[in-house]
Amino acid sequence: METTIDVCEKSQVAEVRRVVAERAVGLGMSEADQGRAALVATEISTNLVKYGRQGAVTVSTFAEWRIKGLQMVAVDHGPGFSNFVASARDGHSTGGSLGIGLGAVMRHCDLFDVYTVEAQGSALLCRIVTGSAVPTVPEGALVLGARSTPMRGQIECGDAWSHTGAGGRQWLCVVDGLGHGPLAALASAEAVAIFRGAAQGDSPADILARAHAALKSTRGAVMAVAAIDGAAGVLQFAGVGNIAAVLYQGDETHHLLSVEGIVGYNARNFRMQERAWSDNAVLVLSSDGLSTRWNLSRYPGLLQRHPGLIASVLFRDFARDTDDATIVVAKGKR
Repeated sequence: METTIDVCEKSQVAEVRRVVAERAVGLGMSEADQGRAALVATEISTNLVKYGRQGAVTVSTFAEWRIKGLQMVAVDHGPGFSNFVASARDGHSTGGSLGIGLGAVMRHCDLFDVYTVEAQGSALLCRIVTGSAVPTVPEGALVLGARSTPMRGQIECGDAWSHTGAGGRQWLCVVDGLGHGPLAALASAEAVAIFRGAAQGDSPADILARAHAALKSTRGAVMAVAAIDGAAGVLQFAGVGNIAAVLYQGDETHHLLSVEGIVGYNARNFRMQERAWSDNAVLVLSSDGLSTRWNLSRYPGLLQRHPGLIASVLFRDFARDTDDATIVVAKGKR
């Protein structure tokens, strides 16, 4: 679960720090790791107050490759960095400070990534790992990033997403329960349970067919499932309804098409598509809470960044607060 705090004045810096402290304690982080998290939270939030415009920090937890930790993503619509390397150097400041903030953030993070375009805003991704575990990354593992939030004014999100598998054959799904609120969330949860119970040999079409039968007692959902076999270099995809799915493969862009219908109501066929998959491939799945007008060719260099940044930048620019919104980005491990 993620928590997003708008940050435009000083009192909101303390709110970010409070949320981060609660999540760090919940993860069982050591005092040293809690201290690192607090410092990073303070610095990235303070920078938003000083330099950002319409800034926000999203706090969440992550668990992958047998490690877990805390993630913070700061986004804004501010001036961006004309030279991020210079800005991150200790002693550099355009705001009258000591100029050690960005450098300190980078030193205290176990993973740090940035995407910034001058006059178009910035996005910083910061991860603090619980403990000192060094992950053993499975062959063919995916690197993932996501954003998923309920419609403004709602507590429960009617969208859901999930990932199973580690190396070899892996599956991703995005589900959008019809409408919003608790009943939509119930339909999405049922679909995810079917997805997570799939057998190793199931295809995306098999999973959709099983979900269709299981969701007949719910209000239904639209749903997309992707199966990625990194060793074989193959992606299989099947979808029902309006989940957007775009595969970036080198210089090529492929829009993966879903069939019309509603899982649990009137879905009649589960057509499957197959595409090549490589370590430089990027797959983006999103519910209709994001406008489909996004085009990554307008974001120079974004495809090379961490999937968490890709998801956060597109969410910043295209999410609608009139619906639940979810975006999941997967890329091959390099």
